[in-house]
Amino acid sequence: MKQPPRPASEPILGTKQWQDVAFAGMLQAVATLAIFFWALQARDLDEARNLAFSVLVFGELLRAFSARDPDRPFWEVGLFSNLRLFSVVAISMLVQLGIHHIPATQALFDIGALSLFDCALSVAVGSVPLFVLELRKVVKRSARSGLMTRKQPTARP
Repeated sequence: MKQPPRPASEPILGTKQWQDVAFAGMLQAVATLAIFFWALQARDLDEARNLAFSVLVFGELLRAFSARDPDRPFWEVGLFSNLRLFSVVAISMLVQLGIHHIPATQALFDIGALSLFDCALSVAVGSVPLFVLELRKVVKRSARSGLMTRKQPTARP
């Protein structure tokens, strides 16, 4: 509200925003495929799919916290500053866990149960894209502030 509206001729997403979308998608793809291939080596195909599915869902849910501000990390914006978002993410995470543990939803989605370790692993790996995106914001901001605080050379008479 502090800034004037963008010109109507300007696209909603510019080049920078598309790059951010592609980067976030790449991070999510890497996390999901990494857990899938890891689980495929150690477990059967169904368990690998279950883990990959959960990592994908948790990753997308958690990434919502990163998307609220393009420059400030979520801990500065405040985890509870948008209680509706927090509630939707928390409830959606519970639903995701329920899909794996309620027999009717297991049958409906043709999905198996996750152990407590696998649930924690899914949330941990799913949070990696969030933390990489937030770390990227911190690095960009410190680089920007570093550029601003460097002394400009003074002209010599």
